[in-house]
Amino acid sequence: MLEQLKRLTRDSVVYGVGHIATRLLTFLLLPYYSFRLTPAEYGELTLYFMFMAVAQTFFIYGLDIAYLRYFTLSKESEQRRRITGTALCVSLLTSVLLTGMVLGFAETIGRLVVQVPTQPENVSFLIRLCAGILLFDTLATFPFLLLRGTLRPYHFAGVKLLNVCVNIGLNIWFVGYLHLSILGVLYANVIASAMTLGVLLPFFRGRVTWKIDRRILGEMVKFGLPNVPTYLFVMVIELADRKILELYRGLEEAGLYSAGYKLGMFMAVVTGAFRFAWQPFFLSNADREDAPRLFARVLTYYLLVTGVLLLVLAFFVDLIVKTPWPGIGCILAPSYWPGLAVFPIILLAHIFDGIYANLMVGVYLKKLTARLPLVTGIAAAVTIGLNLLLIPRYGMMAAAWVTLLAFILEAFGLWLVVRRAYVVPYEWTRIAKMVLVFAVLYALSQLPPFETPLMRLLLVISLPIALYAVAFFDEREKHHLRKMFARG
Repeated sequence: MLEQLKRLTRDSVVYGVGHIATRLLTFLLLPYYSFRLTPAEYGELTLYFMFMAVAQTFFIYGLDIAYLRYFTLSKESEQRRRITGTALCVSLLTSVLLTGMVLGFAETIGRLVVQVPTQPENVSFLIRLCAGILLFDTLATFPFLLLRGTLRPYHFAGVKLLNVCVNIGLNIWFVGYLHLSILGVLYANVIASAMTLGVLLPFFRGRVTWKIDRRILGEMVKFGLPNVPTYLFVMVIELADRKILELYRGLEEAGLYSAGYKLGMFMAVVTGAFRFAWQPFFLSNADREDAPRLFARVLTYYLLVTGVLLLVLAFFVDLIVKTPWPGIGCILAPSYWPGLAVFPIILLAHIFDGIYANLMVGVYLKKLTARLPLVTGIAAAVTIGLNLLLIPRYGMMAAAWVTLLAFILEAFGLWLVVRRAYVVPYEWTRIAKMVLVFAVLYALSQLPPFETPLMRLLLVISLPIALYAVAFFDEREKHHLRKMFARG
């Protein structure tokens, strides 16, 4: 088991470099934008990205997870080529059709996306740029999945890093030097997406049979299509708060919330890296006799790692963001600091998103995708209802707490769905001990004696001692810890 866990950790780190590279656009460009875009402009930009996130659900329509499942479980080279060719040909046809529809209805879509834009004259053209990004990103999905399915995390990470470098460079040019504001951001994204697709296409050489196999297509659509409502509900959970904030509290508060949310998505980077490695990992280990016990241990370690990150980031975010660093200044412009209030809540929300990803093993192995819309639909309904009720009065703090509640409901609902279909002996006692320790340390950090960075650092250092005191570690883990400290 230990070797498999080491491989999962290694692949998570490598995929994480690639995934973090993409998300670095969020963390590197957010400070840049905070000094070059007003909160209202940043709020409008967030709404364009929200539109693309929702639209991509229809561009991909569940074909991505269906392709990864059938490709990974297939052991024959010719069968894999037919699966890849079928997915790519069908995706090309449907994405071109949908891109044409977005281009044709750009003006109408623009009015729906942004109620009071900061640049009304550019809205239709900005939607057309979004259409180009959607087309290139959708077609790039399958070569990225091919790299994951063939366990080539280093190639995956390399292309992601290249995309980031190009995107950052173009953002600096278009936004910083040409002062194109939102238009410059989308110009940079469409060019970087087109370049990424061009770099990825050679990976298909010798791995594709360029025809549509109707039998394979039928199986993939049957497996993947139920994920369309699931993806839509997930988008509602993650993005509806931005739109409701714009409607009831204005673009400026939507922008402040988006800034705090984006910083909190550091945890989404971690869970995304885990997800990228996790899916091929559990599919390739599903036949092991001890697979359920292995999958249970993965959840325990995932919560340990993300819990530590939550404490560290929540303890020191003000110090990191508000300190004037030599040669750089503050990471965020002071006008964006109010958005930091939602940061720890969003961190915790994305930990539950990772739990949801861990529980997906039963959905993949037992083909339970048809049950997912119920789980995500309930969470989405709660999200919309509570946001409409609470945001007009409590603003972005209500949006953050509702987001956390929605992710908890998703994870709990999925556990109810899969717990009988695929039994995994999760280590609930150990998890409860760990959560208790994290909760106590966080509560202490909110007391006046522990508000200084030094005292909070001492709390972080005391974490392994506290875990040891509550008997969290088993004998094998204690043995490895003793060996590690002995080497030190």
